Amino acid sequence: MIEEVPISELDPRQIKQLESADELTQRNPTYAREIYGAILTQRPGCLELRKKLRALQISSLQTNTKGLSGLLHKVTSAPFMFKSDDKNPEGNLAKAEGLIDKSPSNVVAHQMLAGAASSLGMNGTAVFAYETIQKLEPENLKNLKSLGSAYIEAGDTEMAIATGNSIKKINPNDGDAEEILKKASVAMAMNKGKWEESEDFRTQLKDEDEAQALEQASKNVNDAKSLEELIRQTYEKVTQEPANLNHYRQLSDYYQRYGDLQNAIAWIQEARKQEAGQGDVSLEEKERQLTAEYFDQSIETWEKALSENPDDQEAQASLEQTRVQKEEYQRTQLESLVQRYPNEFGYRYELGMLLFEKESYDDALPHFQLAQRNAKVRLDAVLHLGRCYSRKGFHDMAIEQFESLKNEIQVMDDRKKEAIYELGCCHESMGNQEKAIEEYKLVYSADISFRDVSDKINAFYESNS
Repeated sequence: MIEEVPISELDPRQIKQLESADELTQRNPTYAREIYGAILTQRPGCLELRKKLRALQISSLQTNTKGLSGLLHKVTSAPFMFKSDDKNPEGNLAKAEGLIDKSPSNVVAHQMLAGAASSLGMNGTAVFAYETIQKLEPENLKNLKSLGSAYIEAGDTEMAIATGNSIKKINPNDGDAEEILKKASVAMAMNKGKWEESEDFRTQLKDEDEAQALEQASKNVNDAKSLEELIRQTYEKVTQEPANLNHYRQLSDYYQRYGDLQNAIAWIQEARKQEAGQGDVSLEEKERQLTAEYFDQSIETWEKALSENPDDQEAQASLEQTRVQKEEYQRTQLESLVQRYPNEFGYRYELGMLLFEKESYDDALPHFQLAQRNAKVRLDAVLHLGRCYSRKGFHDMAIEQFESLKNEIQVMDDRKKEAIYELGCCHESMGNQEKAIEEYKLVYSADISFRDVSDKINAFYESNS
């Protein structure tokens, strides 16, 4: 591993050399490049210096290629020069810099630099390498995906989201972009659990006061200390049987009951990294459920803060941001699930509902149409399909859907009331007042308190009295 350091942490003699070289970047750029390169060889972890060197190299490239119609920009060295040694990342790092110095526009050399930097834990350097490739080839999708992942590794979730959106502009249906957006949204929302960074997982448990409060609130466990002991025991099982997914699930469940959703999510994510967990849909569903719970918990916290102090602008901004993050996470997650599991029509219904709530009726329609193939959500899908038609003003098409529900559902439950009420609204919008009242009467006779049906019935009889 190589630690990344700023120029200020270099040897004083090296700093003095760099200051002298800085003064020569205009008059003698070649000499300045040599000084930069020599010191970078000694301190490869100095990202600040690497950026200075790269700027000078690219500046020289632009000067040298002037008038050649960018011909030299396309020139690369022989392919055999780019072979890297996976067992020697430090050697690859130095080799990549040597190739870049000869040809700053060489994309393969920058890729070699990024790979070596990642292996050495130099996340900032890896990001910089991919960013350089982005400047050379803005629509290189493979590089943009690598850049998005590198941003997540470096903890820059905002840039990861921006990169994911850039990919979607080029390819709107790119599944990898959805995955980047999902991971970045989750990381941004919860800043990840710290259990991975600690040798002693006990440091992640809540302090004693919070444990006492959780103990009183939790009805399904004996006490907080009991949960801590269960967590401790299960953690030991994970270390002994790291391939057993049940241990990860159990740890996640204990943390959820403990009230620590960050670690609950983190352990499910860890389970999904295991070979047996990579294709486990139940783990993916569990992570989605826990993340939604985390967002809801955060929203509730900010709403409570605002109720106590309505003028707290910071709390208001945080509440709005959390709501946006939740919506973005849900949308990207569901779009990814729909794309990967096209025959799981329950996901279609969930995505349709999300779009319906955003009043994106045209986008929601096809999802509700397909969702009817799932027996569990078929009736609700028909109801919302009719609502989409109704909101678009296609009242005759909406009536067909509501009529079918009215006739199919035998018991006057809430869903049937909704369908009949919506049916009345469609007739009313089309000017068929008598048909509308007949539908409203059916709901009124079953449930006088349903929506505003009482007001509609009263208004009708008053107008005719």
